[in-house]
Amino acid sequence: MDEVTYEAVSAEVNALADSLRGADQATVSAEMQRLQELAEQIADEGPRRTALIRVRKLPALIEGPKAPSSPEFQRASALQAKVLVDKGTPAERIAHAERVKREIGELSRQAPARESMTILRLNSTLVRLIERLRDENRGD
Repeated sequence: MDEVTYEAVSAEVNALADSLRGADQATVSAEMQRLQELAEQIADEGPRRTALIRVRKLPALIEGPKAPSSPEFQRASALQAKVLVDKGTPAERIAHAERVKREIGELSRQAPARESMTILRLNSTLVRLIERLRDENRGD
């Protein structure tokens, strides 16, 4: 039998994270048990412990990332949406977008760490809008 490595166990965890989406709990548990037994065969203690930790993360990997749901994310999304449907002059829209961009930055600092960057990325749309509006304003 070939020597079991961390890389082999990790590769199986990755493959199962995709193939087990929507699987029932019994199937996931059986695969976790099989992977745990496989990981326990790793000769070196450090990689064995790391592989066992990776196996325990399989249910979270199957589930995938959680959609942002904090009040800060909800507020930032609503603010962004209002800017995108603004009907004022380009100068008014730029000023509004700049204010909201600052507010979204503040909301990202207040948000849970797992959502902070997602909230901050909402500003990229506003930055592009501001640039487009400035270009249009120069053309007038």
